Amino acid sequence: MANQSISFKSNIRFVNNEAYLALHKKNYINFVHTTPNILKADTFYSMAIRSCTGGGLVNPGIEAEGFHFWDDQPNKKKFPELVNSLFRFVKNPQNGLLVGSKELSYNPYSIEQFERFKKVFLERVKNVSIFQTHKFKNSETHYHYSLDTDTWTLCTGYNEHFGGKWKYLKKPDEFLKVFEAVSISDGDRLFIGKKEVLPTEYPELFKSTQNS
Repeated sequence: MANQSISFKSNIRFVNNEAYLALHKKNYINFVHTTPNILKADTFYSMAIRSCTGGGLVNPGIEAEGFHFWDDQPNKKKFPELVNSLFRFVKNPQNGLLVGSKELSYNPYSIEQFERFKKVFLERVKNVSIFQTHKFKNSETHYHYSLDTDTWTLCTGYNEHFGGKWKYLKKPDEFLKVFEAVSISDGDRLFIGKKEVLPTEYPELFKSTQNS
């Protein structure tokens, strides 16, 4: 039975680096091929999603999994296998989250991989929130997920100029400065710290790409 304290809408909360590092974290998901890149657990986290694709699938109050896929040729060749594994671990997920990729001339598969997962998720998952393509080459996103509260906690850092000071996404109007596209699903709520970002105030972040 689903936890009755869980609301229908999942929470997506962006925090600064200090707050992210202070989280109690377990069940790390890495992207290298010598470790599992998919993990089903009640809580999990992954760090330094740059040109890779990361995220997860969730049945709120029941089960969840996270993943972090390297944008390399081995993963390109086994893309169908990765998809099958994702939907084998969490069957009929209600919610999904995707984050990652970069525009890189020396690795065009970064964008292609993200687009391939995005297409599959939008076809098979009711609610999908998307943070697509880091605009700055020196940028990354960390995430943490808790099934108990149905909350994604994300931290996106970026450096506008190599050698400059790292900054962290902390205002709603920075989303489209940092990402090429953002789409928060109807099944999710977006926060920066404790403050909710409302669709009425920032409709450009809530342009749904869901199928009807």
